[in-house]
Amino acid sequence: MRALYEKTIAFILQHIDEEQLREGEQLPPEAKLALRAGVSLVTVRRALAELATQGVVRREQGRGTFVARPRVRAETTRVGGLRNGLHLDAHSTLETRILGCAVRGASADECRALGLQPGASVWELSRLRLLNQRPMILELSAIPKLLAPDLGTHFESGAAGSLYGLLETSYGLKESREEQSLVSRPADPREEQLLGLLNFEWVVEVSGISFTARSEPIDRFRMIFVAKSFAFRLATAPAFAVEAVELA
Repeated sequence: MRALYEKTIAFILQHIDEEQLREGEQLPPEAKLALRAGVSLVTVRRALAELATQGVVRREQGRGTFVARPRVRAETTRVGGLRNGLHLDAHSTLETRILGCAVRGASADECRALGLQPGASVWELSRLRLLNQRPMILELSAIPKLLAPDLGTHFESGAAGSLYGLLETSYGLKESREEQSLVSRPADPREEQLLGLLNFEWVVEVSGISFTARSEPIDRFRMIFVAKSFAFRLATAPAFAVEAVELA
């Protein structure tokens, strides 16, 4: 069961979304938030303090509470590295922390998705992305070992360059298109721990497969985004562009 202050955090985040409040715009006074949420002032102040710690709002003595950080616009359908799909300003930093890179047997579902024979192996690569020093995205990739036999050696030192840049330069695997699905769901315990979430918070999971121009699957991926921090924009490709990929 959620604590009362956690429900109040969810209420405040919903208010910011519904009112489409932008960076610098002011939230209602604490007393009004308490009345609308049906909680005490103490609970509202605790909720706002937590949101201030997360950088979502800022509190100014004698003035009130303001939206501190707008949602980052994300276009996950853009081909290439993650930065290509994020609308970041010049002052934003995007860091990568390698959590693990190891060989394991592919699941039956992965074999179907990646066109592998039963018993084939994949590299399982897990990475944590930090935006302005805050953990924001958890990325999980399954890459056929047959296509990248020594992939793990590139990550032994904790190096964190572009995965797709590495696949292209070292193995000739250039990504041309992706198939994606997007769902919003509650975070699981591991995601809460890695992304610094409270136990009621939601994530947006973008999962899919990356293909070369010849429709060779090279990566079955999952990207777990902190839901409150991103706004997603999806676009379709012109028909002639899709046909060109299929004919390549």
